[in-house]
Amino acid sequence: MILIGADKPHHAHRFSAITTTYGEHFHIIDGFTREVNGNSFDRHRHLYRGITSFKNKHYHRFYGETGPAIPLPGGGHYHLFEDRTYYNYDEPIDIEYGGVLYGEGERPKHDHRFQGKTYGIVGEDPLARMSCTGITTNLINHKGTMK
Repeated sequence: MILIGADKPHHAHRFSAITTTYGEHFHIIDGFTREVNGNSFDRHRHLYRGITSFKNKHYHRFYGETGPAIPLPGGGHYHLFEDRTYYNYDEPIDIEYGGVLYGEGERPKHDHRFQGKTYGIVGEDPLARMSCTGITTNLINHKGTMK
């Protein structure tokens, strides 16, 4: 008997999106979700995080969680995501080595919104789909000690 949704392979997804525009600039977010065990039917979610592309002399951090798994007609699944970047100054502070530096007092700052959907599954472990009995039998047969 095969139970639909019983197999929950360890996997991640690639994601990419363009942020909203602020002050005549936008950023690109791009990366991979954190890995989880899940399938197309169990409504699992993934965490994601990263740093946007560098535009207008700055970048933004972002963190979030995808929506639940959405099955695809031909198999597999994807996730929707929507969030905002962390704030950064409209006029960045000049620092020698890059990064984020927060100065004294209030300065104008901004963030960006983004949304999108993940791409196909990446990093699935093919051994997770094999039963332990099948693996043991194949290893024993390969050594010729048992048939």
